[in-house]
This record gives sequence, C-alpha cells and structure tokens, in this order.
Amino acid sequence: MKACFAVLVDSHIHNYARKLAFQINEDFNIGFIAARLPQHVSLEPVFEVKDIKELEDYFDDLAKSIMPFEVNFTQIDLIIEGNDNDGLGVLWMDVKESNNLRNLHNKIDRDLRDRSWKSAKISNNGTYHFHSTICLGEQPVSIYKEIYKGIENKEINKASKINEIALFISTDAKGTMGTYITYKILTLG
Repeated sequence: MKACFAVLVDSHIHNYARKLAFQINEDFNIGFIAARLPQHVSLEPVFEVKDIKELEDYFDDLAKSIMPFEVNFTQIDLIIEGNDNDGLGVLWMDVKESNNLRNLHNKIDRDLRDRSWKSAKISNNGTYHFHSTICLGEQPVSIYKEIYKGIENKEINKASKINEIALFISTDAKGTMGTYITYKILTLG
C-alpha cells in the first residue's frame, strides 16, 4: 500500500486554503481532490509499505518523539509537473524551510530506508520542498496558469502552530490522486 506522513495545519491556515480553493472552483471548476484530506504539510513523498501494523507502530512512536512547532507560509506558487500539454498543475502555499521540518524529513527518510520502505523520488535535485497544496489536477495546465495569474496577492506571510501529525494511506497500487484517506491523526509529543 502507499502511505504518507504529514503535519496538520491549524484552523486559521486550513480555512484560508479551503476558502481560496472554493473560490477558485467556483470560477474554474477545478474540483476538490486536495480537499479530500485535511490541510497539511507533507513530510516525505509517498512510500510503499506492506504491513499496516508495522507502519502504525512506527507512526505512533514518531508522533510521541515530535514536540509541537511552528510553520511559516510565505506565498502562493504554481508548480507544473510535466509539460504544458499533459502535465499537472498544482497550486500550493510555499512553506519556509526550518530546522524542525528538515530534521523531521531527514529522520523519516532514514527510517524508511532502514525499514526498506520504498519512497518515491524527490524532485528539485534531491531536496524535498515543503508546501501545502491548495488545489491540483482536474483541469489543464493552461487553466492553472490563468488561475495563478489572476491571484492578485500571492504573499501569505502567515504562521501555523503544528500540534498534530497524520498518516494518509491508499490501497490503490498506483497511489492515484483522490484515493488517499486519513488513516490516523495523533497529537504531537
């Protein structure tokens, strides 16, 4: 099965992102694939695991080992995965790199390798870029470019207190967008 760990943002950031996604959908019919999961910052790309019990035990220990921390959102950005003709448009909130996030990502990455859980390739020359997705998919890249161009104020400059971590899983062999569920949420510490 495919799995992913993410920290959940506070209600202020969640509401900001969902309101924006709702407004964009009203104008461009982009759908709500990203909104099927709680608003979050992924800690690691999707990885493959076979034993749900082993995964859940690791997740429980991981949550206990993390103390609450703050995440800063800087701006709205548009990422195109692939090309303009058949690529995927992703509108997201950039997250400012912090020692807390990078150290947590690196710990999870090492732990995944130690357990032989296969992780997806990381883009950006091997460096994971922290972000929180607002909307993705369901329309051509050209529509996402139009959406992005129409956003007047792309600066966010908002902070979120991180108190929870989530485990998302999909039993879909390909980990298709929209097939993930929030399997478990735990309070940090």
